[in-house]
Amino acid sequence: MTWFYFSIGTALSFTALYLFSRTASVKSKNPRAMSLVFNFIGALMAIALFLLTGAYKNFSLPKGNEPYIFLLIAVLFFGLFERVRFYAAAALEASLLGIVNNFSLVVAVVIAFFLYREPFTTNKTFGFLLILVSLILVSLDRVKKINWRGIYLGLLANFLLGVAWALDKKGALFFKPEIYNVFVWTLPMVILYFPYIKFNDIKREIKISSWKIVLLSFFNVLGYYLQLKAFSFGEATRVIPVIQTSTLFTVLLGGFFMNERENLLRKILAAVIAVVGVYLLV
Repeated sequence: MTWFYFSIGTALSFTALYLFSRTASVKSKNPRAMSLVFNFIGALMAIALFLLTGAYKNFSLPKGNEPYIFLLIAVLFFGLFERVRFYAAAALEASLLGIVNNFSLVVAVVIAFFLYREPFTTNKTFGFLLILVSLILVSLDRVKKINWRGIYLGLLANFLLGVAWALDKKGALFFKPEIYNVFVWTLPMVILYFPYIKFNDIKREIKISSWKIVLLSFFNVLGYYLQLKAFSFGEATRVIPVIQTSTLFTVLLGGFFMNERENLLRKILAAVIAVVGVYLLV
């Protein structure tokens, strides 16, 4: 059950991230520069976590090529995701983007199933499907129009995220979570920066975002670290769907703290379905 506690911790951390993102939005002038600042702060926090946990005392790197091949693939996909997701967010309204974002869950679970050859029992299958249904229910809203370019960008972004997400268990097993956490926060910045970003744009994003970006980075780094710990103890095809319930928590808590009471019965139904789904996974 250790994996479950870490997974719930991850879901709660990401819920805090999403809720704070909605209440203290950062109006970026250059999304890629803002993402670079975000990742730089995250990298500093990941290094601090590496030192605070004492992981440096038993620092070691795996031998052979396989761990580093998986690391490079994950870094590539995380970096490309960071470059694409802001364009998708700009092209799609939030209600439709919420539905499209669930595609990453499907991609990650399918890849994890084949990559780790984890048993896909009847309970696990139904648990995964119930959580997916609950996420779609809370994401549904009136969509004024469909921007197909935005749909394609959203699907691409979530495909990239799903692949990288599925590879995180490899990273947690080959490397210690504290070490892999540092790599994943630092190395994608090369992809984000390529070919270059004006230094003035970076300074402007720091000024615009102020303390908000620091708090957002904190929730993200904490959630990602707990996710790696969950992967080190449990099956990816169980951990990933539980973590994705952060979307459901965000919607439900948003109803209490931000007066988002529309379609309350549907949201409650989604919560009940998700609870049953999580029970089947555990």
